[in-house]
Amino acid sequence: MDKKDVGKLIKDRRKEQNITQEELCEGICTASTLSRIESGKFNSNTSVLTRLLERLGLSADFLREATNDEDYIVRQKIRDINHLNISDDREKAHSMLDELGKDYETFSIENKQRYDVIETKIMYEDGLISAETQLDHLEDTLRLTIPNYHESELPKYMTNMEAQILRDIANSYGLMEDYEPAIDILMHIKSNIERHAVDKDFSSKKLISICYSLSKYLGLVGRYDESIQAARGGMSYCEYVGDSRMLPSCMYNCAWSLSRQNYYGDKEEAKKLANEALSLCTSRAWNSEELTECINRLKKEIEI
Repeated sequence: MDKKDVGKLIKDRRKEQNITQEELCEGICTASTLSRIESGKFNSNTSVLTRLLERLGLSADFLREATNDEDYIVRQKIRDINHLNISDDREKAHSMLDELGKDYETFSIENKQRYDVIETKIMYEDGLISAETQLDHLEDTLRLTIPNYHESELPKYMTNMEAQILRDIANSYGLMEDYEPAIDILMHIKSNIERHAVDKDFSSKKLISICYSLSKYLGLVGRYDESIQAARGGMSYCEYVGDSRMLPSCMYNCAWSLSRQNYYGDKEEAKKLANEALSLCTSRAWNSEELTECINRLKKEIEI
């Protein structure tokens, strides 16, 4: 797709959603630049076009993958670092992060955000910063593109990266056991994605982790009915995209809240879900060892 055609796509999609140019381009480019992009008179760089598309709920992967510029290469390297960290190859992840960081000032603003997020995450996991400091770092990172960000005034339109940072901000509140702002932020992201997303497969993958965290925090504050609903949403998204990694975790959250809500039949349903979650808790499941312990503990509680 030619970048001039992308400009028309942005314009048409923006008008369909009744979004002003000022609302869409805040923190990305000026309204006059957006106007030239939409009219095909300005062949903007890939990073700007990608973020505009994502705020409109469109997957921009086709645009990224059609280019072989340095910006895309950096993005792939950051993904590799994240995968290494998740796989517990932390020494290699640290080495790659340090090497990539030497070119930080040349990164696009979106890749600076990507780098800052994974660096902050690794620093927290290494015990070098507290959850509160992690929260501060993530909020500063979000302000690179949403300068007026505040938890009491969440952005109406978000790129995928901005939604990811907001999710991480919510989870930082969760780590601090400050659950209400975490819930508010996650509900906002969920609503935003469900309202604006065009690519259902892509949006469903993002919603799995959001529903998981949301159901967890809702349960912890005693909002069991909402927790069960969010967990079931996560289960549905897992089944829709065929992703079994977080399915047992969502099942566990649902079973946990059902056992606490304890309406007629809830404990029987909780027991059934716990058994299903346990059977799915293989090495491919997210956080499988800890989750297995939690499920077995819940099963004992239900039996009492």
